[in-house]
Amino acid sequence: MPEAGLTAVQGPGLTVTLDDAELPNNLSEDSEFNTEDYLVHQQDLEGVINALWAGGAEALTVMDQRIVWTSTVECEGPVLLLNGRTFYPPYTISAIGDADAMRDSLDASPQVREYRAWADRIGLHYGVAGEENITMPAFTGSVQGGQTS
Repeated sequence: MPEAGLTAVQGPGLTVTLDDAELPNNLSEDSEFNTEDYLVHQQDLEGVINALWAGGAEALTVMDQRIVWTSTVECEGPVLLLNGRTFYPPYTISAIGDADAMRDSLDASPQVREYRAWADRIGLHYGVAGEENITMPAFTGSVQGGQTS
């Protein structure tokens, strides 16, 4: 059962990349935006992950870490905590499945649309690339307890 994440899988799909925006030199307390506006946040990652699952993703990795039912995607400040490790942007999310269906789901997601609007406004990065063959390792951590993303 590849959905369980306990076996390695490969196949076609998509890779989505999210990255922080460059902070302007003139950012001050009087600015329209604050430092947090220029960062990728947990809800941004979760929005992409959920849209990919909704679009039929058969398997998923975040920063090459296999996502399973106990995985928790958690941001603390400007870093991502996942499977006991710390990651820095740019963040990559890869999904195996029907690329067209997953693109449609990303386009239809209110959370992804909101992120893309911010990306256009202040320079956050959002990129989607089709992949002919993505290889994903089996999940190797504990599957006891936890939350899903």
